[in-house]
Amino acid sequence: MLAAMNIRLIPAGPADLAHPAPALLAGITQHYPTPEGGRAHLAEILAIMGARPRPAPWADWWALADDGSIRGLGGFKAAPDADGMVEIGYGCFPLCEGQGVATAIAAGLIAIARQHGARMIIAHTIAPNNASTRVLQRNGFVAAGQTVDSEDGLVHRWECLLSFRLSKA
Repeated sequence: MLAAMNIRLIPAGPADLAHPAPALLAGITQHYPTPEGGRAHLAEILAIMGARPRPAPWADWWALADDGSIRGLGGFKAAPDADGMVEIGYGCFPLCEGQGVATAIAAGLIAIARQHGARMIIAHTIAPNNASTRVLQRNGFVAAGQTVDSEDGLVHRWECLLSFRLSKA
């Protein structure tokens, strides 16, 4: 079993690729098969994420490792809804797979959501059993069936309850 990855989440945005900080340059060159492919991949992801402006802290976050390199990206699809539910997404750079990075990113997003009053976090996976489902299970998510996502079609829904309110009878 791998030791837990020490990851700190720092704000991310589409403008970061125009003039990348040293940590992002290190991540692209060290943790992608090619720097060009890394830049192209991140540009696509950040364009999608940046198309949905969200207030802080419900935006995107780089995963900064102890060695000073960025190793992945995660974020919230939107601010929590009226019921306190928020959706997360996350991913690590290709050469960091299997090192606990995605698990650490998800844990960081859960901490942000909890600190800012979210009551439930959801996430979607394409397959019912893959690396992403294990990330979610390690972070306390439980399978909640299938649903149709407007972007991805039929997906598996995962939920992590952070708090609940007792209703008055």
